[in-house]
Amino acid sequence: MAELTAVAQKVRQYMKEHEEEFLERFRHLHQHPEMSFQEYETTAYIREKLTEWGIEIMDVGLETGVIGLLRGAKEGPCIALRADIDALPVTEESTIGYPSLNKGVMHACGHDTHMASLLGGAQILAAMRDELCGSVKFLFQPAEELNLGAKKFMELKCLENPKVDAIFGMHNSPEIPTGTVAVKNGPLMAAVDRINFTIKGKGGHGGIPQRNVDPIVAAAAIIQAAQTVVSRNTSPIDSAVISICNVKAGEGTTNNVTPDEVKMYGTVRTYRKEVETMIDRRLHEITESISAAYGCEGSLEYIYELAVTENNPTLYDVAYAAVTGAGAQPVDPVPSTGGEDFSEYTSKSDVPGFFYWLGTRNEENDCRYSWHSPHFKADEPCIAIGAGTYAMSVFEAVEALTKK
Repeated sequence: MAELTAVAQKVRQYMKEHEEEFLERFRHLHQHPEMSFQEYETTAYIREKLTEWGIEIMDVGLETGVIGLLRGAKEGPCIALRADIDALPVTEESTIGYPSLNKGVMHACGHDTHMASLLGGAQILAAMRDELCGSVKFLFQPAEELNLGAKKFMELKCLENPKVDAIFGMHNSPEIPTGTVAVKNGPLMAAVDRINFTIKGKGGHGGIPQRNVDPIVAAAAIIQAAQTVVSRNTSPIDSAVISICNVKAGEGTTNNVTPDEVKMYGTVRTYRKEVETMIDRRLHEITESISAAYGCEGSLEYIYELAVTENNPTLYDVAYAAVTGAGAQPVDPVPSTGGEDFSEYTSKSDVPGFFYWLGTRNEENDCRYSWHSPHFKADEPCIAIGAGTYAMSVFEAVEALTKK
C-alpha cells in the first residue's frame, strides 16, 4: 500500500475534525428541500457558506444554483466540482430523525448528500488554499430531476472564464455500502431518450367496430413490436431498455367509444451511440409500418435527452487515488440504466469528466431504500467521505494535469 501523502493526511484530519459541521449542514439541507428551479432558500444557504470561507460567488445571472470560484496560492489547472441541489415531490416516510419540513417535498434522491459533501469539500479546499496550485469551480446545479439544470449551466458557459480542465461529480448509491465509492472506467450511467408516439385512427361506436379505424389495436401491436428491438435487433453483448410507460386513449371510464387517437410516452436507455441510433430507426419503422397495416397514421417523436455518463479513462487513476486518499474503498460497480445530466458537461465540451457513486447503504441504520422512495435514507458517515473525495479529486487532478 502506497504511503499516504501529506495532502491526504491533512484532508483526512480535516474530515475527522469537522465532520460534525458537515453533518449539521446535511441535516439542515435534508429538512429544507425545494423543487427544481425553486431552490431559492437552498441557493441562499450555499452562497452564505461559500462566502464565509472566502470563495468568490460568480455572478452569471442565476435565480437558483450557485457557481463559486476558489483561487489557489499559485497558478495552475482549473478543476470543477459539481453537485445537484433539487428535491422531489415525495412525502417523506423514512426513519430519519430530522425529516423534511416542507410537506410533500423530499430529498428522496439524496441530493442533500451531494450538496453537503461538496460544501464539505469546499470548506476543506478553502482551508488548504495555500497548498492549491490552480483554482476550483464549485457548481451547485439546480433542476437535475428535470434534466434541465446542466443545460442551463452550460448555456451560462459555466466551464469558461476560467477554462475548466477537468470536472468531477458524485451521486449517492444505496446499492453499495458506506465507506465505499464506485470508481468506474468507461460508461457508468445510460443515455436517456424520450419517445412520444401518436397513432391516429377513426373513432366511433365500440360495438360497431367495422365502421371505425381502431388506433388502440395498432398501439397494442406497436407496444409488442417495440420490445423485439432489444431482443432481436440489439446484440446480446449490448445493453438497452425500451419502456413505454404511459398510454392515453379515450376519455374517463367510457367503455364503448373507440377514440380517434392514442398517445404513448416512453423512455429508451443505451450505452453506445450505434445502439441508440439503431433503436431510433427501428422504432420509427415499427410505428409507421404497423400503423399503416392497421389503417392508421402513426408518428414517433424521438428526443435525444441526455448522453451517456461516461468516465474519461485519463482520469481513472486520478479518481482511484482520490478515493483512497480520502480513506474510502474504491469499488468497480455494475453500470446503471438510470441517467444523469452530468453528461451535459462532458458531451457538450472538450472537458474530461469523472462521476463517482458514493456508498450510502447501511441496513442496520435502515439505509437500504432505492432512489425516489419515500423511505430513502442516506447513512451519515458518507458525508465526510464525499467531502474528502471531492477535495482529493482536486489535488490529484491538479498534480496529474501539471505533469502533462
